[in-house]
Amino acid sequence: MSLLVVGLNHRTAPIELREHVAFAPAQAREAIQQLTREGVLEEAVIVSTCNRSEVYGVSALERKAVPAVQSFVCQFHRVDPQRLNGAFYHYLEADAVRHLFRVAASLDSMVLGEPHILGQVRQAFSMALECRTTGLILNHLFQKAAQVGKRVRSETEIGLRPTSVSAVAVELATKIFGELGDRSVLVVGAGQMSQLTARGLAMRGAGRITVTNRSFDRATVLAEQVGGRALPWEQLVTSLKIQDIVITSVQTDQYIIRRDVIEQMMSERNHRPLFLIDLGLPRNIDPDAEHVYNVFLYNLDDLQSIAARNREAREKDIPKAERIVEEEVRKFMRWQESLSAVSTIKSLRFKAERIRQSELEAHLRRLGPLSDRQRNIITALTLAIVNKILHEPTVRLKQSADKRHLESIRYLFDLDDEE
Repeated sequence: MSLLVVGLNHRTAPIELREHVAFAPAQAREAIQQLTREGVLEEAVIVSTCNRSEVYGVSALERKAVPAVQSFVCQFHRVDPQRLNGAFYHYLEADAVRHLFRVAASLDSMVLGEPHILGQVRQAFSMALECRTTGLILNHLFQKAAQVGKRVRSETEIGLRPTSVSAVAVELATKIFGELGDRSVLVVGAGQMSQLTARGLAMRGAGRITVTNRSFDRATVLAEQVGGRALPWEQLVTSLKIQDIVITSVQTDQYIIRRDVIEQMMSERNHRPLFLIDLGLPRNIDPDAEHVYNVFLYNLDDLQSIAARNREAREKDIPKAERIVEEEVRKFMRWQESLSAVSTIKSLRFKAERIRQSELEAHLRRLGPLSDRQRNIITALTLAIVNKILHEPTVRLKQSADKRHLESIRYLFDLDDEE
């Protein structure tokens, strides 16, 4: 049996190709059942995200399984194999184990340390369990992968410190105000950056989120997504009086929030702290506003600088994370090799027992009439001799599970027919 992974990801295929071979949940369910039903794989799990589509499997086809899986993926998605030339990669045995562990630890992600991939790996495994397409090997492999992902996150800083501008903005707001449940947040704009930031604030428990945009309809859509309310664009300035956090990201050729407006509003709110995050390019907020008492203003460069430092901090822990992965790969391979040892030991003991019983019966007939006590003593003697002889080899095989030793034992004792 061979352990393998066949797939493509953001490094080997552009999004135009990845979208053609991505597996929706229902498709992944159908595909793993088809792979095992048709005998391409004995066990199968599919991990499919926006950045990767990977088939993990155990196969009796050995190296023939790789082109078989590649062909299956192309046929399943009705994609010309020529389009995917050079996009597929594959790993076998320890390399396949290492790859999955790195994926679960977010070492192979587009954004180092991103938090979602571990959950996606778990979901893929849960689906395969429901479909009954896993067995001893993949069950153990994916359980270990989840543990490796958790261990890397707990023992390194790979998953700490936000590395996207929107995530940095949310982190800064949390650091300045602490709990966001009783804070008022105004999101100005409804584009991608505003959406990411608003969702991040909602996930952090921001209690009152207001969205304003030149298009009130777009503001309404985003507000509904984050459990907030939409505000007409004309009320932007007056709304500043009640806000704690203001995040702007709109296209404009002039400041939508000027210093004099901020000064007036801060006076009306008794200079209660105001946190301004300007994600616009060109800038949306007058940079002189940072000189107003109790106003904290961060622009795109500030946040990108913080994100860059955070990325550097994560990258410094890559060697430590890789060492954890390698340690866990060795443990898994020892476990897998021990399965071969168990099979060899069972075959060896089965053959020894068959010989013992055959010889015992032959010699008991030659001894003539014996009492039950005498027969039991002789039987016990033969069992003890066999167990004594096999004890040390059994212990050594379990400890080393070295493939060369196992092959030697099977050859010396002619065990291939003892399965």
